[in-house]
Amino acid sequence: MNNIFDIKRFANYFAYDLRRAGNSYGISLLVLGLMPVILLVLHMLGSLFSSGSTSAVSDQAKFTVFCVVVFVTAVSAGVKIYGSVTDKRAGSDFLMLPASTAEKWLSLSLMVCIVVPAALLALTLGSDALLSWLFPAAYGNGAIAGFCGDALNFTGNDDFYINIPAILFLGWCGCTLTFTLGGLLFKKAKVAKTFLCLFAIGTVLSLLAVLVVGSLDVQPEQLGRLEDSFNDPEVAIRTLNWIANISNFITLGGLLALIWLRLRTIKH
Repeated sequence: MNNIFDIKRFANYFAYDLRRAGNSYGISLLVLGLMPVILLVLHMLGSLFSSGSTSAVSDQAKFTVFCVVVFVTAVSAGVKIYGSVTDKRAGSDFLMLPASTAEKWLSLSLMVCIVVPAALLALTLGSDALLSWLFPAAYGNGAIAGFCGDALNFTGNDDFYINIPAILFLGWCGCTLTFTLGGLLFKKAKVAKTFLCLFAIGTVLSLLAVLVVGSLDVQPEQLGRLEDSFNDPEVAIRTLNWIANISNFITLGGLLALIWLRLRTIKH
């Protein structure tokens, strides 16, 4: 059992992985997390040069910057932290670390799915709230904090329930694990090649879906029954929940399995 997973050895390795992640991605994460500050400075400079006066940063600009920051972090974090394992020297050092594949896999999963987004949210929400408190006239209200609060508190209405935090978290995990896998597979142009692979997979799946749907002999009365069933909100929501849960299980489970397999089989 100790050859597969040892809690003390994992704790030591995870602490090392945290330090390594800080060294390789800490500055990038700090810059991304402080983008509200950069946005404020650029907005003030632009206002002064264009009109000679300053105005508050729009909520739309803050929300757009926040979305871009989250996406860039999800795409780049895993690649920057773990992409070096494809390099011969760094990869050999990684293989020699005193930890099992299961411990390295768990540490990687926690790092990109929990630690990085938590640190990013802390930096972004902290800088957003601090700017709204220190410079209310120039920055305005804390729109990013407000958006996150609304997302956490929104549950739908009396007819249906939506777990927004779970949807956002699973979306983050799917995105960051995909590009982390790309970082472990490709030696160069990791992000670009991952995007190309996603495009190719999406194209193939779309063609297969068209072929499958086109080959089905669906009668009008069957379509009518299907439409009638979706007129019932409870049935429609239950069906959509099943589809979403199965899709998330297959996607995240497949990504985690492929990452474990890559860590298990990588050689230099």
